[in-house]
Amino acid sequence: MTVKTYDSGLTVIVERVAALRSVTAGIMVGAGSAFETPENNGISHFIEHMQFKGTATRSAAEIVSRFDRAGAAYNAFTGKEYTCFYFKSIDEKLDECFELLSDLFLNAAYAQEELDRERKVILEEINMSRDEPDGVCYDVLYKTAFVGGSLGMEILGTKNNVKRFSKPDILEYKAHNYLPSNTVVGFVGNITEEQALMLVEKYMGQYVSQSYTAPRILSKQEYFGGYGEYIHDYEQSEISIAFPALTFADKRTSTLAALDCVLGSGMSSRLFQRLREKMGLVYSVYSSPWYGRTNGLFSVNLNVNVANVISSVKAVKNEIDLILSKGVTEEETEKAKMQLKVTSLFSKENPMNYMLALLRWRVMAGITYDIDKLIAEIEAVTPDKINGMAHEIFEGNPTFAYAGKQPSAKIIEIYNGD
Repeated sequence: MTVKTYDSGLTVIVERVAALRSVTAGIMVGAGSAFETPENNGISHFIEHMQFKGTATRSAAEIVSRFDRAGAAYNAFTGKEYTCFYFKSIDEKLDECFELLSDLFLNAAYAQEELDRERKVILEEINMSRDEPDGVCYDVLYKTAFVGGSLGMEILGTKNNVKRFSKPDILEYKAHNYLPSNTVVGFVGNITEEQALMLVEKYMGQYVSQSYTAPRILSKQEYFGGYGEYIHDYEQSEISIAFPALTFADKRTSTLAALDCVLGSGMSSRLFQRLREKMGLVYSVYSSPWYGRTNGLFSVNLNVNVANVISSVKAVKNEIDLILSKGVTEEETEKAKMQLKVTSLFSKENPMNYMLALLRWRVMAGITYDIDKLIAEIEAVTPDKINGMAHEIFEGNPTFAYAGKQPSAKIIEIYNGD
């Protein structure tokens, strides 16, 4: 693997896999909804859309037509703390596709007619997002956990903001966030270090040659806990129960990941076996850690009929209490470690997943993703470490989020046994 950081702060990561005949490439910038304010909430996602809507020399139609003619897979996504633009192409089309990616990333025109057209699309996306209880519950969870903080704001933003975003708004936000020092370019596949750096210097020269400007720093946000809800006549309800947890750069994330495997990740996990297989209460139940730069959450999530809310929440609380009182076994620990090792190794064999991991680690923690180091950290996990982590997490102040029909009792009271 090659990692090069230019004087401007732009970082390039190259992992050559000579056996492939394809290359996956991406540009990730450390800017997402967590870097927004209530006045511009949603602009990171708005920019993600607008980057594909024409440049100084290409129309939106020409951009996608050129990618399609090259047979490339391409897309972009926005998270709370980063935005990513990427493609996968055969090696002989790499130069053409990277030139397109660089052009749309660096030279988007933001024509007024495109702004007006795309804002309608995003407003429809916001409307559609309200149709799924799991996505709504996710938004309610973060809004409740981080009241008034940027981590609590929705990635899609508000309708009022989307309706009024203008080119000056976009340029102002990009001037503070789309910096070389806040950007990482990654390549995985049949490409050499020399080829990759040549492409970056040829097509992203302005990012290579700029003077260094330090990226913005995200401050730790206050965690509140409590209860939030969105009452709507969904066929199924969604419940999330979350606890403050680890940040992305915490060296104990492998231990938390192992706890996740034991409790709720996969069909052999305690929650799945109890709530779905033995009790038949839910269609879906799982746990999930979220790692941010300054804050983290560990959540248990259920998709459940409103009639089973009380029984399901009680069953979740019982499984958490069992881990706290009796701990995890050696057998569970070894199974979790094997699951984590296999997932990590399989991910490296998927060029897209591996490329995104390289970018995320660098953007979020300034660290070069090292799978051998990660495997060693997984191997070092013990039952005692998992049990200690469980007490650290589950003795924290929980956040409860609910999206669905009005339940017959309050979730927080059910969980507390009141």
